[in-house]
Amino acid sequence: MIIKLLSTYGFSSGKDFLLSLFPSFKYGSERIALALSTVLGAVANFLGLTPALVLAMFIAVLVETFTGRRASKKRGEPFESYKFSRCIIKVFIWVAILYILHSFAMEMQDSSNVVYQLGYYFFVILKLVTMVYFVIEYLTSILENLAEIEGKPKDTLVNAMWGMFKDFRLRMAGLLKKKGGNKDGDSME
Repeated sequence: MIIKLLSTYGFSSGKDFLLSLFPSFKYGSERIALALSTVLGAVANFLGLTPALVLAMFIAVLVETFTGRRASKKRGEPFESYKFSRCIIKVFIWVAILYILHSFAMEMQDSSNVVYQLGYYFFVILKLVTMVYFVIEYLTSILENLAEIEGKPKDTLVNAMWGMFKDFRLRMAGLLKKKGGNKDGDSME
């Protein structure tokens, strides 16, 4: 039954499917792939960058680079290697900031000293804020690029995103205000 299902997707056997899923086995490089994955996983863990975060950052950088190239092409600008170099520098700076915050947090993590424990939580929260900020900045850049690709002003999609965020914030504030009111529906301010 499984082979029949796989055959509908063009796989002739279970082995054919597995070799498609794990192509390094076709070339005898599975040991290298496993070793590389293990080392990179350990480094990612040491730096405080989970595999999901590393993947998300990689995808964000890739999408921003791709949309940036498309937007440049739409404007009639040729590909310039210095712009790609700027992308690499930005990624390096983001990773360095995350590494620094993670290192400070790890330095303070195991201490029984109250000040160090507070420092640990401070740096963990600061790292989380930095990761969210990374997402916002890359999303902003991607939206600018997409607007240009669509022939719209650069700030069109960014303004739409911030407008939705403002609307959401106002709705939440309205809900909280309602919950804080008394039996007559008046605010307790």
